[in-house]
Amino acid sequence: VFENPYKWARKNTDRFISENLNCRFLAPEEWNEGLAKDYDAVVVGSDQVWRPIYSPDVTRFFTAFLGHSDICRIAYAASFGVDVNEFSNEQIACGREYLKLFSAISVREESGIRLCKELFDAQACQVLDPTMLLRREDYQRFASTAPQSSGNLMVYVLDRTDEKDAFIAEFAEKRGQVPFYANSKAEMPWDVDISARERKQPPLENWLRGFADAEFVLTDSFHACVFSILFHKPFGVFVNLERGLSRIESLLRPLGLMDRCIFDAPVDLDKPIDWKLIDNVLMQKADSSLEFLKQALNKK
Repeated sequence: VFENPYKWARKNTDRFISENLNCRFLAPEEWNEGLAKDYDAVVVGSDQVWRPIYSPDVTRFFTAFLGHSDICRIAYAASFGVDVNEFSNEQIACGREYLKLFSAISVREESGIRLCKELFDAQACQVLDPTMLLRREDYQRFASTAPQSSGNLMVYVLDRTDEKDAFIAEFAEKRGQVPFYANSKAEMPWDVDISARERKQPPLENWLRGFADAEFVLTDSFHACVFSILFHKPFGVFVNLERGLSRIESLLRPLGLMDRCIFDAPVDLDKPIDWKLIDNVLMQKADSSLEFLKQALNKK
């Protein structure tokens, strides 16, 4: 008998967090204005925290639970995920009320700057996803603890379809590569059609090792694109409009990598990538992103 399917699916992730991060986990009743006395600042971010369909209680990410206390509030790389309004009128009103209490607001996608202004009358700037503030060496130390991957074509696809599977099989055969999947078979942990064993996500160390071992990466995930770039691995990304194109576009366009997108038409993924140029761009963006964070924390 397995425990709660959600907890079972993320068991390896929770183990990684407990071993490597100093966290305080709060019960729902602890999310209140009294928290303001325990911390110097509250930072909100990043992956689609301002997208209601993925964050149903989105007002938490406007820090409504802190009331009107004078604690320093910062949004770092907060993401809407899409470039259109998905908020209710009540959620917009809440955002307008509480975002004005923030010391500084930054967003992950360029389109988020416009959405902040139009929806919440708030000024924002664009910064890097926080995972890109670290270097490959920071992740490599975890990857090196995992067993070698079972192939050399890493596949991390969140929304599998027959068309994607066919593309992957043909791509692997053409290149003489062996595909290996870096995630569980379940899209959601409560998918009853998938066995409990197959719902469990692999250890994060194994996921990172996949990028280290891969000769190529095929994915439909924003963060798999991020780590392909950090590990200097050529990649192709299946465009998933439902999950949001603006996320991928904001990541790839400034780096000149939009040609890595796989739409319906055939795509040439053999074009070499100028990693030196990309590293220079990322270094500049990381410096400015960290400077935003430092200045925001010093505003209090």
